[in-house]
Amino acid sequence: MACVNVCPMGIDIRDGQQLACITCGLCIDACNDIMDKIGKPRGLIGYMALTDESRERSGNAPKSIWKHVFRPRTIVYTTIWGGIGLGLLVALFLRTDIDMSIAPVRNPTHVVLGDGSVRNAYDIRLRNMNAEAREFELSVVDHPDIALSMEGVEGQVVLVGPDEQLNQRVYLTAAPGTDEGNARSTPVRIWVSIQGEATRDYRDTVFNGRGQ
Repeated sequence: MACVNVCPMGIDIRDGQQLACITCGLCIDACNDIMDKIGKPRGLIGYMALTDESRERSGNAPKSIWKHVFRPRTIVYTTIWGGIGLGLLVALFLRTDIDMSIAPVRNPTHVVLGDGSVRNAYDIRLRNMNAEAREFELSVVDHPDIALSMEGVEGQVVLVGPDEQLNQRVYLTAAPGTDEGNARSTPVRIWVSIQGEATRDYRDTVFNGRGQ
């Protein structure tokens, strides 16, 4: 009874496996101490797999620990989770340190200014995934007749803090009489680069003109 009374959960191990057992092992230690005192071999109580219990009842030897560990199921699960972990590790090293998304302002889709130029507004989200503050430069490369400007910022460079996200209102303006200003819509690619670094990224959007 000594190995029964030491259980902190009040379990009688003679009733077999029970849900309340926390596998603390105190009953095993107490049983081994008693067996040492009465001169009997240790190991009356111990851990055993359910499959080994049925094998022991039938008089067969229990499986080795390696056969319990290296089963087809565990090998398949280990391979799958190892592949997932490797894929996440590769994605971590391949990712860029910047992220950008563009949301065109739809109300209104475009504005005709007093000089005849056409302006579109966009909400751009810039994320600096670096531990240091960096300067992000926005530009439109393929359309020289479209000028880019930012609300509240002089020029085309904006500072984004370390591990921070910045929401910036950006304007694209097509000069009067240009194809972009007169067309209904024109595909536009906005580039973002980091000052002093070669890292670049881009997002595609649409510039809405007068539709003439």
